[in-house]
Amino acid sequence: MRKLQVYDIDLEVFKSIIGNAVAKVLQENRELLNDSRNESGDKYLSRKEAAEFLRISETTLWNLDKTQVLPAKRLNGKVLYLKSDLLNFSKTNA
Repeated sequence: MRKLQVYDIDLEVFKSIIGNAVAKVLQENRELLNDSRNESGDKYLSRKEAAEFLRISETTLWNLDKTQVLPAKRLNGKVLYLKSDLLNFSKTNA
């Protein structure tokens, strides 16, 4: 782990540095969520959308995630499923 030592820095400058860093991370995540696509062009679906897509309850989907049968991705507290994973699951469990 890297250590950071700060000496004689103005509080307003420090707030500005931290604020800019946080804003950058939030913007990157916002763009990722707004796009709802990963690098391969596959669409991410929310838990509700995924359950509707598979025609199962959200509880069943949660259980599938918990047992790693159909694992979800997590991004900033959001539970997301790749549409391709849902299609593969539906084909193998039809």
